[in-house]
Amino acid sequence: MTASFLGLFLVGCLDAPDYTDSLKPVESIRVLVQQNGETYSTLLKVHPSDPATLYAEVSPEKYQEDLVFEWYHSCNGKDSLLDRGSSYSFYPSNDSLPNKLIAFDGEGNSQTQEFTIVVNSIPILSDTTIPANGDTLYGTTASAFLFSWYSIDWDLNNNDTLFHTLDIDGKEFDVGTLLEVKQSGMSAGVHKFRVIVRDLYGDADTIAYKKFYVIDTLEAK
Repeated sequence: MTASFLGLFLVGCLDAPDYTDSLKPVESIRVLVQQNGETYSTLLKVHPSDPATLYAEVSPEKYQEDLVFEWYHSCNGKDSLLDRGSSYSFYPSNDSLPNKLIAFDGEGNSQTQEFTIVVNSIPILSDTTIPANGDTLYGTTASAFLFSWYSIDWDLNNNDTLFHTLDIDGKEFDVGTLLEVKQSGMSAGVHKFRVIVRDLYGDADTIAYKKFYVIDTLEAK
């Protein structure tokens, strides 16, 4: 969620030329991103561990080859030229992420597109849970059994947030940022559960269903 990437970077920092802001009859220019061979997307979100490619898409498409594209990293008012071409391959771990595209025609007319790339790590769920796979729980339908799990995301220090869903016997309970809850209403017999975690950017992880057994202590008497 792999194609080969060159990760091209041009040496030096150049000021972006001062072009006029008109590319008629071009209607629009969009920046798309592709990573791990997936379809190009306008959702500019990438994972930090894999290279990615940006692509400039022109509408109408017939004008695509008439334009020259320049990719820049813009910071504190200074534009550093990274590459020229309709696509640009890069590594998300690099500090100089592209965030500006300038397209211009043979007459010097141009259009500038600024954008932001979100570098987001996928959250991870630990396979260690309470109850563990195959555990036996003793109680009644009124007993509140503990369900506990652990998740981690390397982006938490950058204001990301993890949200959890507890799935018991196919019924989902949104429990937010909690890492443990107590749930009652378990009848005697075999049950299954799993946990799903999602971050603010929609990346998710889950664990396989785990079985647990409930023995009704009232029936056992």
